[in-house]
Amino acid sequence: MEGLGLTNEVLVTFSLGVAIGIGLGIIGFILGKILSPAKEYPRKRERYECANPPRGRARGLFMMQYYPFLILFLTLEPIMIYSFLFLMEAHRYILNTTLLFGAMVAILASPLVFGIYYVRRLELWSAH
Repeated sequence: MEGLGLTNEVLVTFSLGVAIGIGLGIIGFILGKILSPAKEYPRKRERYECANPPRGRARGLFMMQYYPFLILFLTLEPIMIYSFLFLMEAHRYILNTTLLFGAMVAILASPLVFGIYYVRRLELWSAH
């Protein structure tokens, strides 16, 4: 029964981390809505280069195809790190580590699918 106490500690710690993360995200979202100016200014939607007001033609294009690769990198890296940690502890606590690793992969699955979908969209690779 000693392993069961450790299971509860791990699940409580993991659940507390998830709850704090979601709570901080909600608080940040609410603070952003409260503190941001409600009035819409026309200059707010204009493009800027290095915080300078726009003058003439843009110097360069921001290619959106690199954003999905960033998402893929930021999703796959934690999965690889947790895979390594999973392998280090899997021999002692098979069920606990499998559940935690499964939860992490489930959390990171949607950004991974998003990134793969947008990386495959060839129209994002053209500058026109």
